[in-house]
Amino acid sequence: MDNPKTEDEEPKNEGMYLEAMTQLQEKFNAFNKKRIIIENKNKMLAKELLTCYGLVRIIDSLINPENTDFQVMMSIEILRGYMSDVVDECILDFRPEEDDD
Repeated sequence: MDNPKTEDEEPKNEGMYLEAMTQLQEKFNAFNKKRIIIENKNKMLAKELLTCYGLVRIIDSLINPENTDFQVMMSIEILRGYMSDVVDECILDFRPEEDDD
């Protein structure tokens, strides 16, 4: 009881296949475009973050402890430490080894 395919079914199946592949290609192209935009934004954010980190380090090194309020000095020191951690983890993808103890 084989059901032989008629000549009309093959072009119909081929057309459905081509339509599906066209839709898949369009979805892939849209996804790829969004991916490129996200990657570019990520690079821009990384550059901005590194710039901020560099400025905080410069300010930290230029501060004169004798002429600067203690709270300002501590705030800059805390910010520098936090920025250092963020740069390590988010940009350099560096995570220190955790002890299993």
